[in-house]
Amino acid sequence: MLRCVELLHSVNVLHGDIKPDNWLMIPGKPGSELSKETQEPDKANNFKAGDLYLIDYGRSIDLSFYPTGTVFRGNCHAKGFQCVEMLTQLPWTHQIDTFAFLGTIHCMLFGEYMEVKPRRNSKGVIQWGIVRPFKRYWQVDMWEDFFHELLNVSSCSEQPSLLNLRRRLENYFATDANRQQELFKQLTRQERFLRKSTI
Repeated sequence: MLRCVELLHSVNVLHGDIKPDNWLMIPGKPGSELSKETQEPDKANNFKAGDLYLIDYGRSIDLSFYPTGTVFRGNCHAKGFQCVEMLTQLPWTHQIDTFAFLGTIHCMLFGEYMEVKPRRNSKGVIQWGIVRPFKRYWQVDMWEDFFHELLNVSSCSEQPSLLNLRRRLENYFATDANRQQELFKQLTRQERFLRKSTI
């Protein structure tokens, strides 16, 4: 999912309506290069995770039609998917997508829409975070950093590196064979479930 958002932003397109309903998983052998990169290296029992599509571009914004440095104001009015900048009446650009991406991840982790609130850190600086705590066996440091970075964007001209965040997530699995095995086991279960649900 993060790679999809990263690719969209690299061609100056904001999706504008990322949410769980707008991700479509097509079971079977992946057809896109994007999905092939997530496959386990050639093995006899290789799973077929399928393709993941981000759909519904009705609210998308092609930034190439605007002068460089253009920012937006306003509210998307989608509860649980209004970025911090919308909640605080500040300008936004890519935050509309990165916040909604986090909202989707939050739904996957917790099974409910994301709620955020501001808190003062030890230096008195206001920082935004999610209301729900991460479970202690969820790689808390990684997830806290991930959410912190995408919720606390310093300005529209200084966006977090999605590439660096994605690499950190990928490295989490790539550096541990047990994690890789568990990931592929879960993806295989997912494939079976998707196949049953499409019959």
